[in-house]
Amino acid sequence: MALSRQSVAKTLEDVAARRPVLEPVLRAFEPLLTAQAQLTEDLAESVRATGLRLPELQPEAIQEGLSLLAGMPLNGLAAPLRSSAEKLLPLLAGLEAMAPHMAALEALLLAPVKKASKKKTTATAAPDPRESLAEAVLSGNSEQETRLAEQYNLDPSVLLFAFGFVLAPVLRALVAQSLPEEGEAPWDAGSQWKQGYCPVCGSFASIGWLDKPLVDEKNAYLAGGGGKKHLHCSLCGANWKFMRRVCPSCGKDGSGVMEMLRESEAAQGERLDWCTQCKSYCPTVDLREREGNPDLDALALGMMHLDMVAARKKLRPLKPSFWNTF
Repeated sequence: MALSRQSVAKTLEDVAARRPVLEPVLRAFEPLLTAQAQLTEDLAESVRATGLRLPELQPEAIQEGLSLLAGMPLNGLAAPLRSSAEKLLPLLAGLEAMAPHMAALEALLLAPVKKASKKKTTATAAPDPRESLAEAVLSGNSEQETRLAEQYNLDPSVLLFAFGFVLAPVLRALVAQSLPEEGEAPWDAGSQWKQGYCPVCGSFASIGWLDKPLVDEKNAYLAGGGGKKHLHCSLCGANWKFMRRVCPSCGKDGSGVMEMLRESEAAQGERLDWCTQCKSYCPTVDLREREGNPDLDALALGMMHLDMVAARKKLRPLKPSFWNTF
């Protein structure tokens, strides 16, 4: 069952109250994160109209570590991707580093969506570049990503940064309509998924979280102790269970593999879980030490003070982003 989360604004407000020095960065990205969250709801109908749904989990694919969307055709996704870009590109343009690239990004992401021609079959019709880029991202096809970036005179890193914002609410709408209203996500049932990357889209987690105790409303004596670890994907929004002592990057397991880095006071459950073997880290929040449930994408940004500490210790982020690469 999905947790009731705070809004982006509330989460960032709480962070800014405790760490005023971060407020300029938080406020710069608050409109983007807020719009992303709203778009997930706004795009639900257009994503549903594509007929796309998450495929069923296959035991063989799980054993091979294949995410659900890897290699899946995304025909029809161009329209919701364009709608997402219409809303988010103006907000991205407000970021100084992105302004010089906006014309090229608009040429790619805001191009009219071509209607399927009756004279052309799907096999012969030219693929929409937005769908091609989404398929490349979800399959880890860096060569295709680079080709599309060069075609539009964009640096691949710039294109992927912008496209990640545009793609996220579309994928989140797809995930939301494919999950059961009650009970566990398919990949959590029986703890089938063992990987440190997302079972849906293959992205590494941007943040981890430890759950709160669960109380049975009908019987207060039946309760879970909490503290089970989950990882959160900032691209498709999926969450999945993960072993606390295992590194999500290198997969090493055992005593002494994972260590914690946290503030000595007023941490409110915030910390970095880092691997002594490969030196990767992932921001993590223990919800047992907080009153509310923060928006995880906003909180990942709000923990950048710990990213700075990690950089000084020569640790590398599990999920690189604009705020944790120095």
